[in-house]
Amino acid sequence: MFNKYFEDKKFIFLFAFAMEIIAYVLFIVLEISGKFNIPDFALAPVLGLMFGPIGALAQFSATFVADVYFGHDIFTSFLDGLGLFFISVLSYKLWYSFFTKKKLGAPRFNSCYNILKFVVIMAIVSIFFEIWINILFKLFYSSMVDLYSPYDFINRFIYGFNLFDYSIIFGVIFISVFNFFKIPFYVPFKKHVLGEISSKYYIIFFALLLIYIVMDYFLNFSNFIRGVVISASMIVLIIYFINSIDVDLDFVLKDYSIIEKLILIFIFIVSLSMFFLYNDILSLTGVISFLGFNFRAISLISIFVAIIILLFLTLIHIHYVEKVLTNPINELSDAINEYVSNKKKISQTHFSLKFNDYLKEEDDISRLLKSFVSLSSNIKKNLDTITTETIEKERFETEFNVASNIQTNMLPTNFEEFCDGKGFDIYAYMSPAREVGGDFYDFFQIDEDNISFVIGDVSGKGIPATLFMVKTMHLIKNHSYFDNDLSKVFNDVNELSCQRNDGELFATSWLGKFNFKSGELSFVNAGHNPPLIRRNHGDFEYMDVRPNLVIGGMEGINYKEHNLNFNPGDMIFLYTDGITEANNDYNGFYGEDRLKEIVNKYKDEDLSKIITEIKDDVDSFCDNQNQFDDVTMLILKYKGWENNE
Repeated sequence: MFNKYFEDKKFIFLFAFAMEIIAYVLFIVLEISGKFNIPDFALAPVLGLMFGPIGALAQFSATFVADVYFGHDIFTSFLDGLGLFFISVLSYKLWYSFFTKKKLGAPRFNSCYNILKFVVIMAIVSIFFEIWINILFKLFYSSMVDLYSPYDFINRFIYGFNLFDYSIIFGVIFISVFNFFKIPFYVPFKKHVLGEISSKYYIIFFALLLIYIVMDYFLNFSNFIRGVVISASMIVLIIYFINSIDVDLDFVLKDYSIIEKLILIFIFIVSLSMFFLYNDILSLTGVISFLGFNFRAISLISIFVAIIILLFLTLIHIHYVEKVLTNPINELSDAINEYVSNKKKISQTHFSLKFNDYLKEEDDISRLLKSFVSLSSNIKKNLDTITTETIEKERFETEFNVASNIQTNMLPTNFEEFCDGKGFDIYAYMSPAREVGGDFYDFFQIDEDNISFVIGDVSGKGIPATLFMVKTMHLIKNHSYFDNDLSKVFNDVNELSCQRNDGELFATSWLGKFNFKSGELSFVNAGHNPPLIRRNHGDFEYMDVRPNLVIGGMEGINYKEHNLNFNPGDMIFLYTDGITEANNDYNGFYGEDRLKEIVNKYKDEDLSKIITEIKDDVDSFCDNQNQFDDVTMLILKYKGWENNE
C-alpha cells in the first residue's frame, strides 16, 4: 500500500527526516530511555543503510534542525549532524562495497551471513562514531570533562556502545518490517567503490587519525595541531560523501520466501523481547550503580551483552534452519538449474552423491530430495528415449523429403512445351496433404495424332500409398503405348495391381486418349469423380457417365470405354476428391456444387488462372487449415487443329 510512496526521493527524505525528529523528541527531550541513553543516534546507520545518501542527508538535516530548535549553538549542531551523516553513508557504503558475497541485494535477515554482515557493519560504524565523538571532546569540550579521569574516559566511550546497541535493535525492527511488507529500499544497480580514490587510502587515513588520538591523549597537542587535524578530517569526509553519491540507483523489491519469513518472525520476536526486558535491565543496572559503578555504562553494557546473547541464539536458530531447510532447498534449486543447462552430462549418481547427506534422513526435505533424484532418473530415461525417437524421426523426415522430391519430379510440368503446335492447352496441379501423397496425374504423347492424360487417387496415405501410386501410374503409361483400346489398358493394369496387393490398396483413375487433329476423345473411368466438361462455349457440367470399379479392388473386371467429339473451345476438368471433400469444421465439405460454380466463374480465363482460383477458393473455404487428403487437378482445352494450322 505504501510501496508507491517510497519510489519518490522526496517522500524518502521526509520519512527519514520525520523518524529522526520523532526519535529526538522521544529519547532526548522527553528522556523516555533515561537521561544517559541516546537511542536516536542509532537511526543514522539504519536509515543510511536503507535509503543511502538520501537517508544520510535527511538524518543530518533533522539532527541539525532539532539541535538548533532545542537550544544548541549552530556550530555544535552542525558537528552533531555531520557525525550522524558520516555514519549513515558509511553503513551504506560498507553494505554495498566491501561485504558483498554474490550479487548486490537490499538488507535482508534471511541468512547467517547477512545477519553477521549487519552486526559487523554496525560495530564498525560504532567505532568510527566513537572516534568522532572523542575528537569533538578533545578539541571543543575538554573543559566540560576531566580527560584524565577514568570516569569520563569510560563515559566518552559509552557513545560507541550506545550506537551499537540501539542500531541493532532499530535495524532489526525497521528492516524486518520493510521487508515483511515488501516496502522497497534504495539500492544501487551495481557494486560501487569509493570513487577515484582507492579505499586503502581512506583506511590509512583513519588509522593515522586513530594514532593521533592516542598520541594526543598522552602528549596533549596544541590547539593549532588539533585544528589542522579536524580541518583535514572535514575535507576527507566531504570527499567521501561526494564519492558516495551514486546516480545509478533503483528500487529493488523482492518477495520473502517461506523460510525467510520464518527467520524474520523469529528475529522480530527476539527484538521485541529486548523492549520488554529493557526496564528490568535498567532496574538491575540501577542497583549496580549504587555500588559505585557508572549507571550509564552499566546499562548500555548490559544491553550490549543481552543483544550479543540474543543474536547468538538467533544465529544458532538460523544455522539450524539453513542446515535442514535453506541449504537443501538451495542446493536442489542449483541442481535443477545445473540439470537444465547440462541435462546430457549429469547422471542419477551425480545427484545421489550431491544429496547423500540429506538422503539418509527420513524427514520432509529428505523425501523431497529423494523424489527429485527419482524424477531426474526418469527424466534421463525419457530424454534418452526422446533423443532416440528424435533421431529416428529426423531420419524419416529426410527420407520423406527425398521421396517427396522424387514424386514431384515424376509429375510432368512442361505444359507449354507439350502443347506447342498441337491445337490444345493443358495444365495440372498436385498438392499432397503430407510429405508424399497418393494422388497422381500424367500426360504423354502416344503417336503423331494422339495424346493420353490421366488422373488418379490411391486409397491410404504415406509411403504405401505413394508406392502403389507409382506402380499404377507407370502401368497405365506403359500399357497405353501398346493398346489402342483403353478398356484393355485398364483391364491389364487392374489384373497386375491385384497381384501381391497385401495392403489391399486400390486406386480411382480416369484415363483419356485425345486425338488433337480430329477432336475425338476416348476415356475410361475406374471409380473416379465425374469430370466437369464444357461444350459449345456453354457452362461446365458434370459428365453423366457411370464409372467402373476401382483399379486393384477385384480381379476379372471388364472396363468400358466411352467416346465423344470435342469442338474448338470445348474443355474438360479432372480433379480428385481432395477438392470436393475439403473440410471446414463449421461449413462441412467443399462439395461439387461449389466446385462447379467456381469453375464456371473463371471458365474464360487461362487454364493456370482457373486452377489457381479454385485452389485459393478451397483454402479460403477451409480457413487455410491443413487438409487430410491430397489435392490434384488437370484441365484441357481444345482449340482446334484447323485453328492451330
